[in-house]
Amino acid sequence: MTSLQQQLQNSRSFWLVISILLLFQFCLGLYSAQKLSVTHDEYWHLPVGLLTWKTGRTDFDRLNPPLIRNWATLPLLFTSAQTGDPEHSSDPADYGDAFLKANPEDYHHYYVQGRVMILILAVASGLLLAVWARELFGPSAACLAVFLWSMSPNVLANAALGTQDLAIAGCFLATLYCGWKFALAGSWKWALITGAVLGLAQITKYTAILLVPLLIMQWFLLRVKNPEIKTETPAKVILGRWVALLLMCCLIMNAGYLFQGSFQSASTYQFQSSELKLLNQLPALLQSLPLPLPRDYLLGFDLQRHIMQQSHPTFLDLEWRLTGFRSYYIFTLLYKLPHGIQLLLLLAAWQWFQQRRTTLMSPRVLGMLLSPVVLLVGIASLSNNQLGLRYILPVIPFLFLLIAPLGELIDLEKRKTLALAVIVACVSLPFSLRYAPDHLAYFNEFSGGPENGSYHLIDSNIDWGQDFYRLKAYLEQHPTDNLGLAYFGTIPPSTLGTPYRIPPELQPQPGTYAISASLLQGRPYSVRKEDGSRHNLGTDALGYFRFFEPKQRLGYSINVYELTPEDVYRWQNAVNQARMGLMPSN
Repeated sequence: MTSLQQQLQNSRSFWLVISILLLFQFCLGLYSAQKLSVTHDEYWHLPVGLLTWKTGRTDFDRLNPPLIRNWATLPLLFTSAQTGDPEHSSDPADYGDAFLKANPEDYHHYYVQGRVMILILAVASGLLLAVWARELFGPSAACLAVFLWSMSPNVLANAALGTQDLAIAGCFLATLYCGWKFALAGSWKWALITGAVLGLAQITKYTAILLVPLLIMQWFLLRVKNPEIKTETPAKVILGRWVALLLMCCLIMNAGYLFQGSFQSASTYQFQSSELKLLNQLPALLQSLPLPLPRDYLLGFDLQRHIMQQSHPTFLDLEWRLTGFRSYYIFTLLYKLPHGIQLLLLLAAWQWFQQRRTTLMSPRVLGMLLSPVVLLVGIASLSNNQLGLRYILPVIPFLFLLIAPLGELIDLEKRKTLALAVIVACVSLPFSLRYAPDHLAYFNEFSGGPENGSYHLIDSNIDWGQDFYRLKAYLEQHPTDNLGLAYFGTIPPSTLGTPYRIPPELQPQPGTYAISASLLQGRPYSVRKEDGSRHNLGTDALGYFRFFEPKQRLGYSINVYELTPEDVYRWQNAVNQARMGLMPSN
């Protein structure tokens, strides 16, 4: 054992290290929260949360449960923030528009306050990661896990935004930690605690439905034929505790929706998704039974599943598909995880296979930590709607837990090669933060960095509207009266204070243009005109901009072009030559 590992055995030293790491993460996240403009979905999350506080209604935007929106807007209740007077709308951006109009001066400041609340959840998740890794493997392993958490650009990217993605990662971690305690202790106390945390997860994001099968898998992995479980528990008692767990979950879910529409029968719904449509096909007697869930939760879950089942354009490595890529999230992890983390994952896997009989991680624990990774990545890979790493963000803390035992094996005398490899990987990780505050656009060196990230992935992987303020600052320094703008974001571009037009589709014209990376790669999108109305850009409508070199890159998500008549002529000449080359010879 090294001297550092001996020092970490002391509780005070251990928590000092953890606190320093999480404080660093919080400060860096706060810097990003202040610098980045309001992102795509974030635009309506905060206003909808404030509307829920002021009206008690949870039906403004059912596509996401209310918990994290309410949590993020909690500080706004002590300010003069106004919701405006929006009408109930099927387009949640209308709530963002009303909020912007009602709070023109303090608009960004309110979003920063909401983002700080998510940063607090990131710190809390890091503390829980430290607790679980310490109990599983030891203090050095816990410090390594938290070091990875605090140095991860993907964690920082979502921790600095007022969305549910970081929160649901923490909920997965918290629920399965409690499930681990419940499986080992089998007590009524941990059954109720696990049920409560599971309920909170359900009203955080609909992805949390996967925690139910994961808890069951975890229970069997840890208890079946486990010689460490000394006491035999009667089957009736086990069943009773599971019932108590699920009842507590339902109670928390209904409370989160203020019991609005709870216990309505299935016959009062007209579901759209294939899963919930089965409820409408039950016999009349069964359809008349009350459903123990809030109405807005069921309608929101149904809408979410219906959307996920539809065809949606997905981009990977310069290719578009309407049915998604089965390898999408594998490549996303390959491109978006820092190489230091990838190396540590390989070392952890090698170490387990080399010493699986004496390793710190038993097969049961390995199965417990791998199951959420495999299940979440597997299900997401089968989806037609693949928009970014954030959809599988809950796997990140479990990857860090899988790596954590390496922290206990660092010994330059007995395991010199392994120790040096772990140290080199860890030393490289702070370099992945050099793009701050642009953690959202992080791509590793293998993929070409964020400068080339849009050739591999788009949407929330690199371009979520976060560079709008940079565009505004650029236009203030370089005013133009001939701006063509195609912005992949929800903030109305009219707030730039610069007149603009939608760029011509399929055919370039001379002028100044600002084009978001997602639209540059051909994503179909409904962009806003200057008068607030919408214009639907078709697939690859602005793809011709890829022919030209941008004059300026704003962050990593907006390119500025200055096209001259000569540039347009060059493009037309290249197109004509390409067409001639494709013509069959006589």
